Amino acid sequence: MDTDVLDPSGALSELFLALLSNEDMDSVLDAVADISRRHIPGSEYCSITLIRGKRASTVASTGQLARHLDEVQYEQGWGPCLDAGRTDQLLVLNDMATEVRWPSYTPLALEAGARSSMSIPLPVENYLVGALNLYSTQTGAFTDDSMQIGASLAAHLTAALSYAESSTAHRNRVEQLTRALDSRGVIDQAKGMIMAQQRCSAEDAFAMLRKLSMDENVRLQDLATSLVASASGQPVRVRPTTST
Repeated sequence: MDTDVLDPSGALSELFLALLSNEDMDSVLDAVADISRRHIPGSEYCSITLIRGKRASTVASTGQLARHLDEVQYEQGWGPCLDAGRTDQLLVLNDMATEVRWPSYTPLALEAGARSSMSIPLPVENYLVGALNLYSTQTGAFTDDSMQIGASLAAHLTAALSYAESSTAHRNRVEQLTRALDSRGVIDQAKGMIMAQQRCSAEDAFAMLRKLSMDENVRLQDLATSLVASASGQPVRVRPTTST
């Protein structure tokens, strides 16, 4: 293994570059998994488990072995990747053949070809925890250096994931607000048309529009869009919303 692998600054530089280069959470997670696999000694495969409430999922992996072993643990409801995230403890399995803490998991891990593993907690947010999981086909692959570098890198990964999670949530809120404003705009246009035609108040126009929506079993936004498009002779583009 190259000596620069033992220099945390090399991994951190790659991590920061990944954050700057990727706008979406999935791209950041894929980059994090690849950086961890290459910079943590002993690692052959890497995955990232995130746990929201009682639901756990693998959000990034560098190979099928890592993803498969994660899913085995999800099916059983326990295992090092789940326990590391839930208990905030770094967990190392030096030899799957002699490990006794997870007796229903380790035989399946051995059958899949894994001989040792290390799971490092990632407490991203108060509602979101997880683990960085490293797998090897060799026994005793994860040394004190692996644990030290892994824990140090995981601290920065946690900050990076927290940033990505917050950025994603912020973008989602902005998009939801934009869609809501689009929807409100076209509904106001439809109301204005009804007010002009019926010579009524805004409140009465909205009541008519809402009643027609219910009678026709059509979403209010869709009805308003159709009315405005029909009156203008031009298509009206409104970003879809999840509301009804």
